[in-house]
Amino acid sequence: MSRAGAARPIGEAIARARQPWVSAVTTDAIRHFAWGIGDNNPFWGGAIAPPCFLYAVDETTVAPGHPDRRRVYSAVDWTFFDVISVGSDIAAVAELVAETVDGDGIVQRGRVSFRTGKGALLATAEAFCLRTTAEVTPVDDRPEIRYSGEQLAEIEHTILSEQRRGDSRRLMEDVQVGEEIGPLLKGPLSIMDVVAWSAATSGVTRVEDELSEGGLHAETATGPELVSWVAQLVTDWMGDDGFLHQLSLTLAECPPLGTTTSMRGQVTELTICQERPAVIVALTAQNQDGQTIARGNATIMLPSKATGAVKLPAEGDVGRGN
Repeated sequence: MSRAGAARPIGEAIARARQPWVSAVTTDAIRHFAWGIGDNNPFWGGAIAPPCFLYAVDETTVAPGHPDRRRVYSAVDWTFFDVISVGSDIAAVAELVAETVDGDGIVQRGRVSFRTGKGALLATAEAFCLRTTAEVTPVDDRPEIRYSGEQLAEIEHTILSEQRRGDSRRLMEDVQVGEEIGPLLKGPLSIMDVVAWSAATSGVTRVEDELSEGGLHAETATGPELVSWVAQLVTDWMGDDGFLHQLSLTLAECPPLGTTTSMRGQVTELTICQERPAVIVALTAQNQDGQTIARGNATIMLPSKATGAVKLPAEGDVGRGN
């Protein structure tokens, strides 16, 4: 791929068109975010926020210019260095890292760094945004999705059967390569699900806000919302004593209204990351027709009998692995 012709502020901080929806971590903001993704983990009712809570601080799309092109949130690499604690002020700094031509489209890669008011680095997100002129199917032209009573009963049974590790410590020694994770189901997606996400992370958005497509106007989930669902699969599995260090996902589409998304994972490797025991998990998200709409991996730090509790902050970036 070659560099796109339009001049862009590569490597320079980009001023956001709107104020952050959340700039201080409060119990209310955490509760609203957890509600916005349908995560009822009681752990988020205390002093810690879910990792993807940071989407309420900054949506992580860095895609300036090209007003005639859609903004498709196509991939993201999250690296988390510390927990997100109640009482913290958080500021995000965004920069455009690269802009390349890919066929008829343009891919913009941005980096957003999240720091506390004291300057401590909490996380970085490198998001890939496809800028395309391809037309999107109008809402009224989408095929209607219908479920039988039997299918709805099966979805309900699966959701009610979901389990989380919670305060039952998952040790490194408890994990085996090949272990299955999930499923975690979201759906059938309703307009209230989309409203809940918007209320938790952005409020009403405008085209000039330069966010990725999806949400209320498109009647779909957004790319960041799908990422947050997958992150919930991981945090449910790892338990309260684990730490999600890295999450990389490539997205094929934003789930529209009526779809049901199933997230699953499989342990692929037990390793050492930053001199700490870690688990690599392959992740997928599929719609109700079995089509894969997201794929990636996570690096999870777990406590161990040999090394004790997870030590934070974590340092270093393990990069993309999908």
